[in-house]
Amino acid sequence: MLGASDAVVTWWGIERHRLALAALAAALCADALVRRRWPEVEWPLVALCAMLMVVDRSGRSWAERVALEARYASRRRLTWAALRVEDESLIIDVGASSRAWCYDFVHRGRLDLADRDMALATRLAQFCDSLADAGQAAHVAIHVGVRGSGPVRTTLSATRPAPPPPEWRRDARAGVVTSLHLGRTPILERRGYVRTPDRVLRTLRVASFAPGREAIALGRLSEQLSWLTLSMHASVVAAARARRVTARAVHRLGSDAQVARVAGFRWSARREWELEIVRQREQSVAGGSALCRWALYLVVEGTSLAQLRSRVVQLEQLAQAAGLRLDAGAARQAEWYAFQLPGGPGW
Repeated sequence: MLGASDAVVTWWGIERHRLALAALAAALCADALVRRRWPEVEWPLVALCAMLMVVDRSGRSWAERVALEARYASRRRLTWAALRVEDESLIIDVGASSRAWCYDFVHRGRLDLADRDMALATRLAQFCDSLADAGQAAHVAIHVGVRGSGPVRTTLSATRPAPPPPEWRRDARAGVVTSLHLGRTPILERRGYVRTPDRVLRTLRVASFAPGREAIALGRLSEQLSWLTLSMHASVVAAARARRVTARAVHRLGSDAQVARVAGFRWSARREWELEIVRQREQSVAGGSALCRWALYLVVEGTSLAQLRSRVVQLEQLAQAAGLRLDAGAARQAEWYAFQLPGGPGW
């Protein structure tokens, strides 16, 4: 199940930049009350810090939104994607560069996106475990979509060469997405989409699933594969580092719980559940399972901007009915389009 990301570093459950803004606001407020040197400057700054700490419906603070818009305003609108095949691998350069070994899935019927094909899922998990045991970080991705008028194609990519599960055959060209081609392709970024010479695309990220309804959501999305590409990514952490990371997480949350109880506070059921999940994750990693950061991207494509907007609205309605929360990725389209490519350049 995808849920709130735990990849963001927090202190006492709060992002560091929000705590820093709170400390700055408290210092300015104290200085304005005690010294009263520049109250006409300090009080507006206190109000500004308080406003930047506010979190909107998407879970982002206004400080993050301001930083996001500033990065978008300072970026070049036109970039180039360069793809080439070298030594049975695909090299993708879209500002950030990645090398991916790609494998084409040998379909025997439709791939079960709702995770009912447990044998295939188990072999893919073992593939990630083998990459983690190699001692180096790796990036694994699965892309499901339609190329032209052909059948559904499923592609596995990894940034480290490794023997794939038996259902996959190596094919570097399988990683070339429909909107790009070998060689150089111009990509024009706008605030809500990117444009290539023959397509207009928008990349959305799945923020969370409604518990117990993942199968319904993925099943419904799989029916729209004629114009939708699903791109699931996993950043595999090296085994030695994964054990350290999970041990630190358990120690940090356990210490917070102990301090709260000593101080007379009661932890909520949600916080107790989070601690239990982290403990289970540490046990799983200690048993040899890979620790991964997961992301699921949905790429909607159209031949015109009007068609793209119509399909995005249709996807959002479908996602809402299936209990799926999507992040629209405004002002991040070029970044997310690169992230969802094989190898996850810049991810």
